[in-house]
Amino acid sequence: MVSKRLLSHVRACTRWYRIGCYLLLIQLVGCTTANHNPAPVTSVQGYKTELRSHINTPSYRVKKGETLYAIAWRSNQDFKFLAALNQIPDPYQIYPGQVLKLKGKIPAPVYKKPTPVKIAKTTNSNANKSTAKTSIKAPSKPLVKPANTKNVTAKTSYRPPVKSKPPVKAKPAVKVVKPKAMVSNNKLKWSWPASGKLIRTYSTSKSGQQGVNIAGSLGRNIIASENGRVVYSGNGLRGYGNLIIIKHNDDYLSAYAYNQKLLVKEQQWVKAGQKIATMGNSGPNSGAELYFEIRYRGKPVNPMRYLPKR
Repeated sequence: MVSKRLLSHVRACTRWYRIGCYLLLIQLVGCTTANHNPAPVTSVQGYKTELRSHINTPSYRVKKGETLYAIAWRSNQDFKFLAALNQIPDPYQIYPGQVLKLKGKIPAPVYKKPTPVKIAKTTNSNANKSTAKTSIKAPSKPLVKPANTKNVTAKTSYRPPVKSKPPVKAKPAVKVVKPKAMVSNNKLKWSWPASGKLIRTYSTSKSGQQGVNIAGSLGRNIIASENGRVVYSGNGLRGYGNLIIIKHNDDYLSAYAYNQKLLVKEQQWVKAGQKIATMGNSGPNSGAELYFEIRYRGKPVNPMRYLPKR
């Protein structure tokens, strides 16, 4: 028979074994919950995208459908700086697979000296060569027989006067429509891109809000905040949904994100107050809103400094 002492020892071991299993389980659960959460992901107009996908690398390979303005926007760079850095002339066309520099110094222009034209020198010996003397003899017979000098009466035929046609009126010259001029900085008059309640404002923190959010209703009109040219219209920039970027001059750009429907195309000129899109949302579980940014030379600025008070 088993002694009572042995039974108590077995029971003690079993108790400590259970306690050890419980401690191990608690430790495993703690490790799994301590892991960092993945990058925030949101659904914008049905697309699963990473929120605010910025480019922080020194170079970038262009993908299909991307423009220089879009890449400059994602990298917080001035598009003119990127164009000069990569020696891309106006109208700033880029191609898929092209590698762009995003950081560095703009190369100084290289001026090539004109190559001197060599002129062959002529020597006196070549110029003073003796030429063969030729003697011209008078012809023994005339080369052309003289014509018979008879009196010839010239026959004249009567021709009626030709009626002159009336002068044809010149068609008026076709007027060539020149592209609209950009507005200078001191003449920019910004207006609110949508009506609604301001629900988020600009933040100066490094990871803060770079624009403002205006709440509204689905399908509400989105208007251009100032005159300009549309340089981007699409949904290729992750985190912005259906996005429109307008270039107002060489310094200022404005962006309109989370749109339901885009009503303008790239390279189209728009006027201040013109309807360019309809309001959408940033996800299936969020209300209708517009995200609006203003950038000065590629850097986000506080839109409230430019928009009129209301």
